[in-house]
Amino acid sequence: MTLKQYFTAFVFGIIGIFAFAPFSIKPLILVSYAYLIRSILFENTYALKKLISWAIGHWGFGMSWLIVSVYYYGETSIFISLIIFVLLTLFLTLFFGLPLIALKYRLFSGKEESKYLKILSISSLLILFELSRYYLLNGVPWLIPGTVFLDTPLHSIYSLVGVTGGSFIVYLIATSIAIFWEHKYKIFFGSLVLFIPIIDKNERTEFDLNVSIIQPSSDPFQKYNLSYKSYIENNILDLIKDTSTEAQMIVLPEAELPYSLNSNDFRRFINKINKKDKEIIMGVWNIDDKTLFNSLINVNTNEIYNKRHLVPFGEYIPFISSLRGLIDFFDMPMSNVAHGSSIQENIQISSLDGISFSPLICFDVAFGNTVRKSNISSNFIINVSNDTWFGKSMGPYQHLAITRIRAIENNKWIIRATNDGISAIITNNGTIVDKIDKNISGVINSGINFTYKRSLYNIFGHYIPFIFAIIMVVTLFIIDLCSKRKKY
Repeated sequence: MTLKQYFTAFVFGIIGIFAFAPFSIKPLILVSYAYLIRSILFENTYALKKLISWAIGHWGFGMSWLIVSVYYYGETSIFISLIIFVLLTLFLTLFFGLPLIALKYRLFSGKEESKYLKILSISSLLILFELSRYYLLNGVPWLIPGTVFLDTPLHSIYSLVGVTGGSFIVYLIATSIAIFWEHKYKIFFGSLVLFIPIIDKNERTEFDLNVSIIQPSSDPFQKYNLSYKSYIENNILDLIKDTSTEAQMIVLPEAELPYSLNSNDFRRFINKINKKDKEIIMGVWNIDDKTLFNSLINVNTNEIYNKRHLVPFGEYIPFISSLRGLIDFFDMPMSNVAHGSSIQENIQISSLDGISFSPLICFDVAFGNTVRKSNISSNFIINVSNDTWFGKSMGPYQHLAITRIRAIENNKWIIRATNDGISAIITNNGTIVDKIDKNISGVINSGINFTYKRSLYNIFGHYIPFIFAIIMVVTLFIIDLCSKRKKY
């Protein structure tokens, strides 16, 4: 394999990233995946090498924020951060590509299968891999192709079959281009109608709940310096003064204060807020029975939610029980954050009878099924986050896009409060009512409306595309076995 071929595969991997926020050149996802599928399944040489080159460009470029996460939160060296980043990229690559390579040599060695059956089977196999990413290393559901239909004529598909359904469409089109290679331009340009940008304007002026969101934009690298503590506190208190007098709720971001819920410092700070007539929702560090949790609390009711999905290598080390003590790295400060229970109650609004919200902290929002289960009976969603660990990468924009999709999937308004942007009020159809961009300290004074009707996705989740994918893969294997028996 020549250097040019390595570079070509690498470039096609990067091309796919430009389909996601903040670039949002959405049809490029088809170009990237069609090249990959064609290279693995329908070209005779260097399938694994092309896969790795593509993946280094795709996941390496698209998930580069992980280096910042490990370096800052893990408090480890840049060298170790890079090693972890490379290993995770290669792990995703092999986990994604090896089933396709096996499919190539096992099932596509002959020409008897219908091209249309191949399209459905390949797309289904890719869907099964995609769903497995929600559980791999506690879940790495980032750069999911189905998210590209946000703000297009197909964005309502999220309320029916979720992001998984969107991904299935991407895989279908990309595989069709790969198989019908001589007609690739016709298929590609014909599919462009699916990506026509649409803008849904929200003109509501009356809300069921008036809300103020605090975005402090503090420096994460000084956060735990004792000399910086007073600045953080005073900055938040000053911003609270700018909240609306009509606001019934004030929402602060994830773990903004440099001390725990159980400390005297926290109690003194809450007394300084002096907003007893308003619901105070905020992210906090919480030490419960010597166990550290990343939590969200309703100060008025003392209800607490503990973050379920921690950032791999940022907040926890996979297989930590086996690795701790081997080398100093696996004893890093942030590796002892504990997972919250998979079953946690929604949080009630003390001033409104029967009204509750689904709490989500940062990475939680990337897990569609987790969000779905927590919104069976909620009226809205609150997502607090600290997106400073994304650095200056694409991460915050992709995170916001994912959050908007969760709103559509579950037919719920979302209040999103982040440390440094992008904070936002999001309607149940994914429209941004108001927001504060990155690197800006400020307050959103707006509101939300409650919804009571469950979407189809909220009822069934990703089970519809999952069951269909299983049926198609099993069908292909049965046809393959039957065709091989006929040869003998």
